[in-house]
Amino acid sequence: MIDDGKATTRDARLVAIGAGALLWAFVTLASAAQGQIFAAYHGRAQDWWPTLGYTAAIFSVWALLTPPLLKSADALLAARLPRWAIAMLWVAGYPLATTLHVALFVLFFWPLYGAQPSTRWDMVEPVFLANVDKAAFAYLAVFAAAHLRRRLRARANAAAPPSTPAGDDVLWIRVAGGSHRVALAEIDWIAAAGDYAEVHAGGRSLLTDRSLAALAAELPVAEFARIHRGAIVRLDRVREVRRLGHGDASLLLCTGHTLRLSRRYRENVAAHLAL
Repeated sequence: MIDDGKATTRDARLVAIGAGALLWAFVTLASAAQGQIFAAYHGRAQDWWPTLGYTAAIFSVWALLTPPLLKSADALLAARLPRWAIAMLWVAGYPLATTLHVALFVLFFWPLYGAQPSTRWDMVEPVFLANVDKAAFAYLAVFAAAHLRRRLRARANAAAPPSTPAGDDVLWIRVAGGSHRVALAEIDWIAAAGDYAEVHAGGRSLLTDRSLAALAAELPVAEFARIHRGAIVRLDRVREVRRLGHGDASLLLCTGHTLRLSRRYRENVAAHLAL
């Protein structure tokens, strides 16, 4: 039997993948059409289907890179860094993403488009030069998508009503498509996942659309504590405390997971654990 939370999370991910595929398909058509128009304007008319095929190959690699890039963007935007630092990291990410794109394109499509260059290495430079504009456009599209998704998540969290508790020992968690009932006694720890939070309970994980701070406000302080900007732990799940120096510590849970206790949150657990 499939867990409801995992099923709804899976469905949401499938919808996101489908939407992303449609978006990149539209970008491919628009870019190929633009190339045709520019070529015709300069008197170098091109065949449509080869142009479309090559453009689809270019953007298929960007579509493959989109999930890890968005995940990296979520982690960056959730890191609470100064804006100038985030901007610099975004700028630094462009040549890295472009280099990775070219490398994957050459790796995948050398048999199809590598007739002129004698080696894969010789194919790198012409592919890079021919697609500088497309690379910039694709990277900006991912940048815009990351920020738009963050804004939509924040708006949804602000507009959604708080979860309805069924009692002091139960937490209702909003998941994609509905709500899931979790007993507090089952929760081991909760991790931040960008603007979302992932509840680990009874060997399973539930991705909820609410932030870690919102969940921390509902949990009883006698049983749960924020130990890091990215984690909440159920105190009776802590089996061992290992001091790391400078006020930090490592918490070993009964589940075998190890979590970091930041000195910033040390006071949250000092009365409950031997620190």
